[in-house]
Formats: sequence, C-alpha cells, structure tokens
Amino acid sequence: MPTKSYKCPSCGAGIHFKPSLSKFKCDYCLSEYTEQEIEEFNQKDLRDELGMEFVSYQCNSCGANVVTDDTTTATFCYYCHNPVIISHRLKGEFRPNKLIPFSIDRDRAKEKFLDWARKKRFVPNDFYSDSQLEKITGIYLPYWWADCEVDIDYVGEGIKIRVWRSGDREYTETKKYEIIRKGIVNINNMGELAFTKIDKSLLDGISPYNEQEAKSFSMPYLSGFFAEQYDMEKEDVAPRIEARVKGYIKTIIDQSILGFNTVYEKRNKSKMTFKEWSYTLLPAWILTYIYKGKTYVYAVNGQTGKSFGELPFCKEKALKVSAIIFAATFAILLLGGWLIW
Repeated sequence: MPTKSYKCPSCGAGIHFKPSLSKFKCDYCLSEYTEQEIEEFNQKDLRDELGMEFVSYQCNSCGANVVTDDTTTATFCYYCHNPVIISHRLKGEFRPNKLIPFSIDRDRAKEKFLDWARKKRFVPNDFYSDSQLEKITGIYLPYWWADCEVDIDYVGEGIKIRVWRSGDREYTETKKYEIIRKGIVNINNMGELAFTKIDKSLLDGISPYNEQEAKSFSMPYLSGFFAEQYDMEKEDVAPRIEARVKGYIKTIIDQSILGFNTVYEKRNKSKMTFKEWSYTLLPAWILTYIYKGKTYVYAVNGQTGKSFGELPFCKEKALKVSAIIFAATFAILLLGGWLIW
C-alpha cells in the first residue's frame, strides 16, 4: 500500500523505490530514475508535500496507526493481519527530517528471515509458511535522533599501592593522585524509538543502522511502503537518550583512567545539552506469523537484513536430540566399561 503515488514520466504508470537498485522503477515500462530525476519531474507535487495532509488508518484489533495516502480505503494490519479503517488525518508537522531508504527488498528480506530462522535448532519443520511469508511488510518506523553536547567536568582520586619485601620485612607504599577530566564531547544521531505500539526489544534486536546512509526526507522513498507516525514526543524519549549518553561518557572516562589499583569518583558535574533533534524514519520489514494459535512478530532490518524475534520451540526435536546424545553417551560408557573388563 503506497504512501504516495508518483507517476512514470515515460508512460504514466506508478513508480516505486527499488532497494536493490537504489533507484525508482516503473513496473510497466521498466524505466529507472534517480531521486533527482523524480524531483525534477514532480516539482509541483514536492512543493505541495509541505502542506499536504496524510491519512492515518487505525487497526480496531491492536490499535496500530499506519500513515498512507488518502486514496487507500482498506488493507491489512501488518501486526495482526486484521482490516484497518481511516481514523483521522495527520498534518504536515509529522513530516520527517531524515530517512534511511530500504536497501533490502521484499525477496531478500524473506531470504534473510529464513536463513536466520533455519539456523535455530528446535524450530518446528512445519513453521515455515509461504502464504504468511508473502505478507511481510516494509515499514518506515519513527525515531527521534538527538545531537548532544557533553561538557565533561570530572574529578576523581586514584590510588596506587606498591608492596615489596626487604629481608624479613614487608613494606607497603600507598600513593594518591587527583584525577581531572575536562572537555567537550559531541555525540550525534543518538536514536530512540518514538512509537509505542511495537515491542521496542524487537527493534533493538535488529539494530544498529548505518546512520551515514541517512538522507534528507523525500516522499518518493515512501512509495510502496508503510510509514508510521510517532506517538512519543521528544520530551518522552529524552530521558532514555540522556541515560545512554551518560553511560557512554562514563565509559569514556573510565577507559581514560589506567594504572591505578582503585579509583574513587569525588565529583562529576558533567552537563549534557540537547543541541538538535531530527524526526527520522528507519526501514524495517515486519512479519507476523500465526502458528498453532499463537502470534509471533518478527523484524528484519531494512538496511542490513539482520533478523530478530521469538521462534516457536519444537519439543519433539529437542527430545530427539536429547535421546541421541543420551544413547551416544551410554554407548561410549558401555564400550569403555567393556574394554576395561
């Protein structure tokens, strides 16, 4: 379900972004275009984007919101597979600042998922379903990226202890040193999920993304994909980002203090400042599997192909492996006892 339709300059058919080509392609006449070419052909449409309205469809079953164009009337929810309906319109303030385009297409995402799942030992053989794999859905998920500046002001005490013997006596020398660390550290693109209707641990499992491939937001990249709007403000995710930055700074300080037996922190007046925020969309393939009455949700990183999620456990496979190991161990012990006798 496309979020916005762009027409092929050659034949007028719809065009879509193809991650494998890093270009936009017409499925009808097979013409290919770069982002710059699309922008040139769609200058008026791109100007209209700034004030355009989006439409949010809401799933009645799980409550997920999906951003799409105003021509779509029905589709399935990529979380629970149930139908969704229009709930309200979203204004242009939800326009993202940045985006990392998909580089893994649908077929490659399915391959990556199957490669990952089949490496797990106790997944049921009948778990894999072509019909469910076909519903794998490309979605841009909302993140807040923060550029932070930390003014480090740290004072600690380091203790060195030297022990030696001379004759029958043992001597101990203790020296104390003042440790001072000051400086400015800039940390860019500290990202945090800004969406509550998906398991955060699922998306943490497919991290990281290569932030160097982020581009300024351009609507054509959304063609052929879903896009979620954020439902958490910057203020909601700021404490998480601040905690991660503080942990990172602590690691930097700790790694710079070497050669002491013991180190005590006496004062830490380091201050962190948020310099700039960017509303960023990151690509993921979401797959919902319904197996024996239970719903399993998986994610595949749309940039790297890394997969994550909880797989079903086959007790029969586990018991079979345990039986084989037991039989082999018993045979070895029996043979060993026979040889001893």
